[in-house]
Amino acid sequence: MRRYRSAFTLVELLVVVAVIALLVSILLPALGQARESAKQVVCLNNLRSLTLCWMVYSEDHNGEVPLGATSGSSGWVNHSGLTYDDREDQLKAVKRGTMWEYCGENEDIFACPTCVNDYARTYSMPDSYLNPDSGVITTAGATRDMVVVKIEQLQNVDRRMVFLDEGIIGHTTWSIFYFQSRWWDVVPIHHDDGTTLSFGDGHCESWRWVDDRTIEFGRAASALDNPNDASYWRERQEGNEDIERLVKAIWGRVGWE
Repeated sequence: MRRYRSAFTLVELLVVVAVIALLVSILLPALGQARESAKQVVCLNNLRSLTLCWMVYSEDHNGEVPLGATSGSSGWVNHSGLTYDDREDQLKAVKRGTMWEYCGENEDIFACPTCVNDYARTYSMPDSYLNPDSGVITTAGATRDMVVVKIEQLQNVDRRMVFLDEGIIGHTTWSIFYFQSRWWDVVPIHHDDGTTLSFGDGHCESWRWVDDRTIEFGRAASALDNPNDASYWRERQEGNEDIERLVKAIWGRVGWE
């Protein structure tokens, strides 16, 4: 008696393929989100490590905090005579900065793993840590006494920003106006339409932007060949909670109330 082997029919095979395709379409976004979440955790850990180094530096220098400038021998990183676009120059700038010896010579903590290009640094300090006589302070509408020179000047340290993840390499400190609700530097749009920041007490947070105008500005700037060109067409955005939140984190208060 001849025995016949059972086999899948063409219809059954097509059903199996369809089910697998459906499962893949469901799982891939979840896997992508999981990867992004893991990178965001790494970014937060980098910022936490960098801020702890910043605090140790201050302890060793009678309470003085690292200068937020990105050039000159007193800058936390020093690009003097170097380019910003070349990774090797970026690393040299990091290693020449005042904070390098306090970071255990760990170059990995200076950049977020989500950056599109292979940058050696994506973190920046805001204008509130610049030289008090810098013209940027005047342009922002702040006063020299608002610049943080010593850590004791930080009121509400758990709400005052130290580092911000730009997602790209910043050519100077990260700037925002103090006297009006208007963007200056490009707002970072990553980490699920937001960014990560560290604060004066050493803790870090992930902020997601809540105002549609913030996301629109950030995405439009990111689409430019040079995102910094967006600085020239920024507009005032009254009532933008994201701007107000950042200005308070940088300057301690807003200047338009």
